[in-house]
Amino acid sequence: MSLPAFLQMGRFTVFIWSAYGFAAIVVVWNIVQPLIQRRKVWERLRRNLDDGEEEIHEETE
Repeated sequence: MSLPAFLQMGRFTVFIWSAYGFAAIVVVWNIVQPLIQRRKVWERLRRNLDDGEEEIHEETE
């Protein structure tokens, strides 16, 4: 099978390439989403830690 024949897949071209595109979007989303969540969690933890340190310093003074 040649590359042009592979890319043209007859009457199923739209279905097959849209399925490949959708699968690629899902894979990228499954990689990016945890990275975004991880950054948000670290920011929240850092903010809470900073707030907690300020409260401790205020109580001891």
